[in-house]
Amino acid sequence: MSLHMDNIEVLDDEVVVEDETRHTRVVKVDNRDSGDTIRLLVPVNKRLAVVIDIMYTEFGVDRQPDDRLTCRQNGQDVFQFADETLERYIEQGHCPGLHWSFVGDTGGA
Repeated sequence: MSLHMDNIEVLDDEVVVEDETRHTRVVKVDNRDSGDTIRLLVPVNKRLAVVIDIMYTEFGVDRQPDDRLTCRQNGQDVFQFADETLERYIEQGHCPGLHWSFVGDTGGA
């Protein structure tokens, strides 16, 4: 388990979060390229841009123009909400399960 400067905690696989509060939520991101999955315990007042930056850091990749980050539940693009707080994102009903799928730019045609 590691803690980023923004008070976003990267959870180990075996850590069970039974007590999500109204102040924190778990965001799960699957990296479809590497098969890795991360779980982040995020304060709801954090902007999604911060969560996205930490995702890139944890996956060890640089952001590319054609990367895709979508909601696993409905396929909706997450990048378009980068300026929203997690709380607002949730209130607006985007991706209720907070389970995202990342696919990096392959550089192909």
